[in-house]
Amino acid sequence: MEYVNNFSFRNALLKSVNDRGNFLTGQVQSRQTERTPDGNIRSRFIASRQVTIYDPALVALLRQAITETPEVPVNCSGYMTTTVREDKGQTRFYDNQIVTELELI
Repeated sequence: MEYVNNFSFRNALLKSVNDRGNFLTGQVQSRQTERTPDGNIRSRFIASRQVTIYDPALVALLRQAITETPEVPVNCSGYMTTTVREDKGQTRFYDNQIVTELELI
């Protein structure tokens, strides 16, 4: 197994949460603005990741939180793994998995 990609969103927002019965889906969005010493905007960074939440305790907390506000502040981090499932000469087949940690702040 190889670790392919790491990601981390700090002080992001969990938005567009949909209740799917036993689990929730949503979008974690991070917006960052870097400024120069004189206050001008140097750069803007916007990134998002779709998440599916199965943990029953976290689902219960989020259901309660989204009744009060549609956007919940979170930290989100994780990594992607890849494993070669099958190797046929020049062709390789991979199994990919994304492992995500979500923290309410």
